[in-house]
Amino acid sequence: MNGFLSQSIRFGDPLLTTRDSSFINGKFHLDDDLIIRNFPSTGVNTVDYLDFIEKYVPEDLISQNNFSQLKNIAGNFSGDLTSYFGFESRLGSSKAKVDFSFAVSSNRGEREALVNLITKNNLPDTFYMHPEWQQLSNFTLVWMDPNSILHDKVLGVWFEFDEASFFETSVPCVFINTIPIKTCSINTISQYSWLTDVAIPLLIGHRLSKKMEEQLFDCIQKMPPRTSIFQVGTMLSRSTYGLRLVINRIRSNQIIPYLKSIGWSDKSEGLSSFIEELEKYVTRFVLHIHINGKVDPKIGVECSFYSGSGGRKKDWSDFLTYLVEKGLCLPEKQDSLLRFTGVELEDITNDYNLDSFIPSVKLPDNGYSRASVRFISHIKIVYQPGHPLEAKAYLGVREYGIPNNGGNY
Repeated sequence: MNGFLSQSIRFGDPLLTTRDSSFINGKFHLDDDLIIRNFPSTGVNTVDYLDFIEKYVPEDLISQNNFSQLKNIAGNFSGDLTSYFGFESRLGSSKAKVDFSFAVSSNRGEREALVNLITKNNLPDTFYMHPEWQQLSNFTLVWMDPNSILHDKVLGVWFEFDEASFFETSVPCVFINTIPIKTCSINTISQYSWLTDVAIPLLIGHRLSKKMEEQLFDCIQKMPPRTSIFQVGTMLSRSTYGLRLVINRIRSNQIIPYLKSIGWSDKSEGLSSFIEELEKYVTRFVLHIHINGKVDPKIGVECSFYSGSGGRKKDWSDFLTYLVEKGLCLPEKQDSLLRFTGVELEDITNDYNLDSFIPSVKLPDNGYSRASVRFISHIKIVYQPGHPLEAKAYLGVREYGIPNNGGNY
């Protein structure tokens, strides 16, 4: 069994509690040139995983010094807190540095582990000097409460630590993975009041202004049919005020009309022609917008592949070659990304059907064998009128599982 996991599940999607058959099938897509290696022993934490994968990661992608920084950050979050973490790499930079993120799911006790870590003062004392961590504590306590509206509305939380601030602050940006927030009429927008009345105020420490709340609801109401917001980001570690909205299921030809409908403008019309180029290489788009009373000119367009139409190594290689030709990716970064991917199996003695592997947070008990997968999740193109384009790659390391009896859940 040789191969690696393609982008069958996006970087932020693993916290969903139900499968969406149109783009999540939980399956491995295998190539023939990568070796499946033995899985690390049981009882490991994120630092152990970082130690384990370090020898497989090209040093021009993540330097030894950067790895040490990542371990220092990850070492503050002990216990069974996460089964999925990742890195953000700037493709146009020769620096072997990445940002670090990890996900906390509402499933399999990860949420409870987070509450235990924060509320029992198990984080470094310096963390509690920042009011943002008190806000995170308040949020997680409400999130864990089965009687709270957030208990079932928030499927998970992403913590994102910027490399530039590793030594300056211990405050992360926080993205809440919500149930799909879909377009609706003005008469039914109140169904999302839990977001503006409870979730966001807990995270940022105060209510949104009336103007911001109205703008958020305007962005929801004007979303194209069948699209949805599935992540809402609060940039706690940055001086930037506002919210990041991550919009899923948007088609390439819907991006520009939607942006214009909510007040974004681009006199050069450069984004429109660029998207037409991207359509030749990728099949899935996810839109990032930042709102702060107005729509920020800088937007992000995630590029990847729907599970049934690509995501194999050749697809990523072709797309990265295009980015190299556009001057958005250094050739050495392309090579490093493709060499990053790999799979480790806990038990290699059984002839498993790899289609049976599913994210570990979806498994109902511990009666399964694990697989650790390193993969390219997506590449985000950052566009701002009048400024150079920027490309960032998002790499994932995630635990999957299969029933020990070889069956399916």
